[in-house]
Amino acid sequence: MEDFKVVGKSHHRFESIKKAIGHAKYTDDYVLPNMVYGMILRSPYAHARVKSIDKSQAEKVAGVLKILLPEDVPDKLFNCSGNPPSPLLIEDERILTDHPLYMGDRIAAVAAVTKEACREALDKLIVEYEELTAVFDVDDALREDAPLLHPEISSSNIVKKIEAKQGDIDNGFKESDYVFEDVYYAPMIQNVSMEPNSYICDYAFEGKLNIISTSQTPFQERRILARLLDMAENDVRIIKPVMGGGFGERQQLHNQHVGAILSKVVGRPVKIINTREEQMYASVVRHSAKIFLKIGVTKDGYIKAFKVESYYNTGAYTTHGPTVVAAGSRKINYRIPNYLFEGYCVYSNSPVSGAVRGYGNPQMTFAREVMLNTIAKKLNMDPIEFKMKNHVEIGDKLPAATASLLSCATEECLKGGEEIRRKIDEEESKNRTENDPNIKEAWGTAFCCHTSGPSSKEGMSSSVILINDDGTANLLIGSADIGQGSETILSQIAAEGLGIDLKDIAVTAADTKFTPYDTGTFASSQTYVGGNAVFLAVKDAIEKITKALARLYEVGAEKIIFDKGRFVISYIEGNKELTLKEAMSKITFGQKGTIITGSSSYKAVEAPPPFAVCWAKVSVDMITGSVHLKHIIEAVDVGKAINPKLVEGQVQGGISMGIGYAMMEQIEIDKKTKKVLSSDLLHYKVPLTLDMPDIHVYVADGYEPTGPFGAKSVGELSTVPVAAAIAIAISNATGEEIKRIPITHSYIVKGYNV
Repeated sequence: MEDFKVVGKSHHRFESIKKAIGHAKYTDDYVLPNMVYGMILRSPYAHARVKSIDKSQAEKVAGVLKILLPEDVPDKLFNCSGNPPSPLLIEDERILTDHPLYMGDRIAAVAAVTKEACREALDKLIVEYEELTAVFDVDDALREDAPLLHPEISSSNIVKKIEAKQGDIDNGFKESDYVFEDVYYAPMIQNVSMEPNSYICDYAFEGKLNIISTSQTPFQERRILARLLDMAENDVRIIKPVMGGGFGERQQLHNQHVGAILSKVVGRPVKIINTREEQMYASVVRHSAKIFLKIGVTKDGYIKAFKVESYYNTGAYTTHGPTVVAAGSRKINYRIPNYLFEGYCVYSNSPVSGAVRGYGNPQMTFAREVMLNTIAKKLNMDPIEFKMKNHVEIGDKLPAATASLLSCATEECLKGGEEIRRKIDEEESKNRTENDPNIKEAWGTAFCCHTSGPSSKEGMSSSVILINDDGTANLLIGSADIGQGSETILSQIAAEGLGIDLKDIAVTAADTKFTPYDTGTFASSQTYVGGNAVFLAVKDAIEKITKALARLYEVGAEKIIFDKGRFVISYIEGNKELTLKEAMSKITFGQKGTIITGSSSYKAVEAPPPFAVCWAKVSVDMITGSVHLKHIIEAVDVGKAINPKLVEGQVQGGISMGIGYAMMEQIEIDKKTKKVLSSDLLHYKVPLTLDMPDIHVYVADGYEPTGPFGAKSVGELSTVPVAAAIAIAISNATGEEIKRIPITHSYIVKGYNV
């Protein structure tokens, strides 16, 4: 492997020290001159009609500046998803509505000089509602007598059907010796970012809109707002400050449009920040899913046919729904000659579903891995051997994919993780004093893949790099660092390409006024898509420096070679070497003076999948039903790890989210009261320190030929297999098949899958 100076080395994230000492500025830390506050009146009903709103008493509250009702804002339908435009993304949402479709839908908004005045005004708005029939899950939503939530769009509550296929599914089942069928259920969960959705909207007097925004997709946010508000895109500026997490929920509009309109009408900056309660039921959740699987195999353990019929609950509006369903169809890490995926995106009166870490993949991976484990047992095969027998290798294609794999280090992942598992078992066996017959321990193993960016139709990034006369560089990127460290990673790629130290890169990111276009931070795209854009921009800068030196020294450009930060100029009488600093000094101050900027855009043809293998070890008390999660091992193939410590951190964070998904997290709705029960962190359980097992991370020594310095992605991958591994471990310990998550204590005590 090539010896790198900056790439492959562990560096702390640029913002880490500022965060640690309290100097990082989040959205709520900004106070603009003359700034006021905004709040939103949200529907208390899951489905209703607003018959009237009396705002007379609310307007009398001291400090209230403006109250907006549905008739006061543009009556335009839009899709809040921060994806590029797509026919899949149906526009069915309004800024404010008199027909709320979920508990939390936006009815009215207020601007006031204090937050207390905002709250008092909201309390004094008198709204008369007509409550309507509500449906909360896909079964109820698809009943013949179910209310149609968007009759102007669909004659049923099915938003879209997504299909993917290859081969002949019927023939595949005919060729199978055994056919297995089952159904699996995955819950609706919240992202639970530490920082709530936060915005400061400043509609300046000259007709310019500036927003400090917790955004993963600043350029998509700009595009949607410009259309909604009849503005040119260059009159809308989105600035992303330091953020307290993203996990997908910042990949869409939340309150930005309301804040912008309030700012325009009151003539002052408006700050709108969600409460934790709003964040839980009126932000965005992971799609709950009902997944039917039918798998045909031969007696010697080869998969011949794989059929999926899945129903994803998208909630009240389309948002990301169809693209989440489509994403779930594409990430299968097995050779399947005959494949049929039929996915349905379904409206309901549940909280709005959207982008959450994994984007459709955790649901499918849970169902698939658990069922393959069951099939292996029925074939009297070791589940790991069965899965590896069918696992893709370099040169294969994922089901329904067009490109062959150029990298896959799953075998190394398996070996590395198995060695860790063996050592754990040896150590625990050595230290065990007695065996309790009521305690059953077992491991479970799950495999998965993900993506390194969205599809070629969507994933695009660009970069500009300015080389200074002292050999340092200013890097401009449009990508949003949401805490994962992309600014650090992309700077490492730039520094390696230029042959300079990481400290010599100054980065400006995610400001639509100054930085180049980037599709957004989603689909684990930044290292691969953003990294390739930076890699190519550096290459462009080097080529320009080479040409400038050729003119300066009157030689052909082919006589100049750049390697590891040094330019070697070949003469007949010998070579001349210049450091980047020396070269830039001569170029800048010699001749007529030359400014060197490199720029490039990158649009992925394919998004090479990273791979992971996850092991979970559980201890189950067969009397009480309590489960102790002892160990999680995750081995990942992310290509070349640009920053190993950041990769490890991403895997650890992803595992913690996967544990919550597997064992405790769920947005619950009381169908009698039609209220969201899990609207705070007292009732919505997330993993705490004492819930965490020992975590072991193994990073394979992979290499992706199309990636920057061989890199792929890691951000979402690590979450995807965890729930499946835990479910399989509990199944192996108890002998019970697990077909539903979360696997809570009551779930086990009441009887599995009830």
